[in-house]
Amino acid sequence: MPFSDCLFVTNSPDTAVTVNCSQNFSFKNCRDYSFSELLRECRKAAFHSEPASLVFSEKFSCRLYELQASFPQLYFKKMNSKIHSDSNQLNNTINKKNRDYLLKINQAIKTRIPVLMIGESGCGKNYNARLIHKKSGNPQNNFFELNINEINPNLMETTLFGSVKGAFTGAQFDSMGFFECAKNGTLFLDEISYLSRDMQVKLLGVLDKNTFRKVGGTKEIASTARMIFATDSNLRNLVKEKKFIQPLFYRISVLIIRIPPLRERLEELTMLAINFAREQQKTIAPDALKKLHSHHWPGNIRELKNCIQRSCVQAYENTIHREDIAFDHEFFDFSET
Repeated sequence: MPFSDCLFVTNSPDTAVTVNCSQNFSFKNCRDYSFSELLRECRKAAFHSEPASLVFSEKFSCRLYELQASFPQLYFKKMNSKIHSDSNQLNNTINKKNRDYLLKINQAIKTRIPVLMIGESGCGKNYNARLIHKKSGNPQNNFFELNINEINPNLMETTLFGSVKGAFTGAQFDSMGFFECAKNGTLFLDEISYLSRDMQVKLLGVLDKNTFRKVGGTKEIASTARMIFATDSNLRNLVKEKKFIQPLFYRISVLIIRIPPLRERLEELTMLAINFAREQQKTIAPDALKKLHSHHWPGNIRELKNCIQRSCVQAYENTIHREDIAFDHEFFDFSET
């Protein structure tokens, strides 16, 4: 069957390599792959030492985000099947910012060095932290997430490190903190900028020595958790304002990953929207997707999910149409806040 649109997969970011592969590829041999076959072929390409390219039918284009998440070491290009005759079109087939952040996600998967994720609220820092955990090492190990801003500062030390019996009034038994619970797994500390200065000093000591003590305890306990931090604040400015200690900033920012906002990753919007609708047993019509792509998405993925859930409630049919889509600004004016 003829394919008017293809998903081009390569393990080389070099456009020249991609063009060469596509020129030498026999499009006459294309066939309709099942998604399981597509995953299997992508897995082969991911671990192949030489540049390789694969071409698949257009129905997989909508699952581009899922493929990128599963194989961040690959480069996915959605293109017309005639693209091999016009290499200049390749310059517009991939978003450089997206490619850069996916590359860094892949780098994080291959190592256990501390990672700092920065980006706007709701852009997917939590999702990518879980992805790094799942793809690196044993995914059966524990993943623990703690939002610093949600914890009472007076309880932060106990929350992170645990306590021993009798350490304070009401401590009737030993308790485990997040560092101990995440042993050999991943500890994701979100909103790290809200950590108090005293706790910043103590966290720096843990990262330097790879050991910690429970509140009221004297025994040094090995810290074996992989550390991922996240913030939507400018930590450099906080360092200048003496609100975040400089040594800790350098200690947690070994690998910095900027997660682009959704408005810079519109090629992922279709897959995200389809997934969110599928969770509500709904599908999305093309006119609804077109309206979604026209929005600026200040609330990023969180706003998109809320929008799709709202649309699913408002839709009279099993398919969401353009008239079912209602954005937050249609109910509230955020310009005055």
